[in-house]
Amino acid sequence: MRLKISAVLPAQLPMTACLAAARLADGTSIHRLWVTENLYTRGAFALVGAMAAVTERVRLAVGTVSPFLRNPAVLAMEAATLQEISGGRFSLGVGAGPATRLAQAGVHTERPLSELTEAVEVLRDVLAGKRPDYRGRRFANEAITLEPPSPSCADVDVYLAAIGRRMLGAAGRHGDGLLISMFCPHAQVRESVATARASAAEAGRNAGEPDVVVYLPISASRTDPAGARRRGRAFLAENFARFHGVEAYERMLLRSPHVDREVIAGIAAAYLGGDEFDHLISDELLDDFVICGGEEQCARALELWSADDLGVNEVALAHCGPERDLAEAIEVLGMLAAAGGGSRPAAVREA
Repeated sequence: MRLKISAVLPAQLPMTACLAAARLADGTSIHRLWVTENLYTRGAFALVGAMAAVTERVRLAVGTVSPFLRNPAVLAMEAATLQEISGGRFSLGVGAGPATRLAQAGVHTERPLSELTEAVEVLRDVLAGKRPDYRGRRFANEAITLEPPSPSCADVDVYLAAIGRRMLGAAGRHGDGLLISMFCPHAQVRESVATARASAAEAGRNAGEPDVVVYLPISASRTDPAGARRRGRAFLAENFARFHGVEAYERMLLRSPHVDREVIAGIAAAYLGGDEFDHLISDELLDDFVICGGEEQCARALELWSADDLGVNEVALAHCGPERDLAEAIEVLGMLAAAGGGSRPAAVREA
């Protein structure tokens, strides 16, 4: 299975940097640009619209947004508009959103799984032009019609972000695709894909559904591979410190064979204390969470994500270095994509 290589651009990047990266990616073999929207930063929909205006080939996606802040009917309006602007290149990622961040806006969810499922049903029906008299616990579709109607709206793929087993099951039953977040080790990704696809099979869906996208951080450099590895370690240490003591995140990290609670605590303490931490992060630990180094090192790391038993269709790679290095990272991603994802770049094969 050929692994698709995509890029992640956080919405909080300056607009000029996002548009420059989009133009650059459009001239490469990069499959898709995912624009992430963290709550209360820059909105992703307008940014993707601007990117659609300066690109012609690369696919575009927002991932993820919460239907608890934007009603699914409004999400359908936005998705339909971007599908039209982009000439049919748009996909939409949906997730419940962090409960604490939603609460800041006075939004609370009593049953996030069932209510998110309702939202996806309404969203997809509105995009497909279906007009059922549907009223769920939280969301409704009472003969909503998008104006003007557009046949391409039905082709907007809807991806669900999921980690827990019940949400993975919902993604398998209701999503065109499954989004798996950063810092999920290989073992957890394998189990998550199996859970979602088993649910899809039980629902009578086709083999290989849903499509699976995994977000991964990348620190890549053609000119300074060692520096890229150092930046990858710093990024991992920063996030181990952020996740330390948060049980849900620690459980996720612990799925890696290279992590135990002492490792998490040690890296967190060193990072927060301003001490040296590189020696605490082995190459094996680093490579389980971050794609980093030169082209050859990144290609070898991607081979692990292209394994058939993992079931991943696409990796969405998020540059975790300084903004000034974003253009070089996009160039490396383009080379990896042209080489076939997990295959080695042409320059390496010829060496």
